[in-house]
Formats: sequence, structure tokens, C-alpha cells
Amino acid sequence: MSTSEKEQIEALQKWWKENGSSIITGLLLGVSILLGGKAWFGYQETQSENASNIYAMMMAASQADKQEEVRAQANKLISDYTDTGYAPLASLLLAKYAVQDDELAAAQAQLQWALDHMDSPEIRHEARMRLLQVMIAQQQYTPAAQLLASVTDTGPYDFLYAELEGDLAVAEGEPEKAASAYKKALDSIPPQAPNRAYLVAKYENIRGAGTANQ
Repeated sequence: MSTSEKEQIEALQKWWKENGSSIITGLLLGVSILLGGKAWFGYQETQSENASNIYAMMMAASQADKQEEVRAQANKLISDYTDTGYAPLASLLLAKYAVQDDELAAAQAQLQWALDHMDSPEIRHEARMRLLQVMIAQQQYTPAAQLLASVTDTGPYDFLYAELEGDLAVAEGEPEKAASAYKKALDSIPPQAPNRAYLVAKYENIRGAGTANQ
């Protein structure tokens, strides 16, 4: 693995950590939707309850850091309850583990699956943003740019998409474009956002690099 690839993976893992609260929020939001709206899924009550129980066990195992148990429950949800909203949430969790293990191809597959199978707009944003980071880390710049361009409604995630646009520009060696994207992100990021300081550092670093190259 080259130094550049290592740096990109480290940046990906840091981004995931800095924005980790949003995925937990997404997961909790998913639980709220799933438990509060069975009619939304259109499934028989028994199947919905079974999936709910497996999901609860998976999350309890995750809190206890029992990764093997988490993987077993997650894979069961994905294979046996594919059409429920619990399966994409399980896929997101597996993707998180894959990133931690530097298994980016596996993470990409899980994130793409979650994106393709989740109806909730909020959790689709979560899956898409993490998929973009994984694609950038694997130097899949053209597909990442195409995926970014496909987003027509960023909602409350505007600053995160702008930051990702900056990350992609940095990876492609376009500091001026990156600085512009980071500035856009800073203009819209909430003051209390936990990753604000990191975003400021990225903006200042790339702006300095752009000035030095002039």
C-alpha cells in the first residue's frame, strides 16, 4: 500500500469518526421509523417483529463490541429480511466495521447495497456520503464525481456534501476547487458541529497550499 493510499484511508477513518454521531442518529431514526410504522413496510406482523428482534440483538452486541455476533445478526437481516428497513441499517454497520479493518472494497459493497435498498432519505444520505468517502479513498474519482453530481437535494447535509466535494478536489490535485468547496461547507456548517475544527484546518491547509503554488 502506497503512502498516498494510507493517508487517504486515515483521512476516511478520521472523517467517519468525526461524523460518527450522524450515523448513530440515523440508526436511531431508523429504529424509530421502523418500530413506529409497521404499515409503512407493508409486511406481515410476524416477519416485522422477527426482524425487529434480530436488529435489537445486533445493536446490543454492537454496544458490547461483540463484532462476530454483530456480523452474524447483520448478515441474517440482509439475507433473510432483505425487504425490511432493518437490512440496510445492518449493512451500514457492517460497512463501518469494514472501514475500521481497511477493507474498503467490502465497505463499498455494503454501502452501495444500503443505498440501493433503503427508502428513508436520511439514511440514504448517510449511506451515500460514506460511499463517497470510500470511493475517494480508493481513487475512484470519476464515479465519485458522478455520484456527487447525482445528488439534487442535500437537505440538512449540504455542508457535508460540500466537504466531500472538497475532499475529492484535494485527491484530484485541484487545491483552488477544494478551497472553494471547503469555504462553502464552512459557510453552512452549524457552529456546534463536532467536525467544524477539522473542516477549518482542512480549508486553511489547502488554501495555504494553493497560495504557495502560485
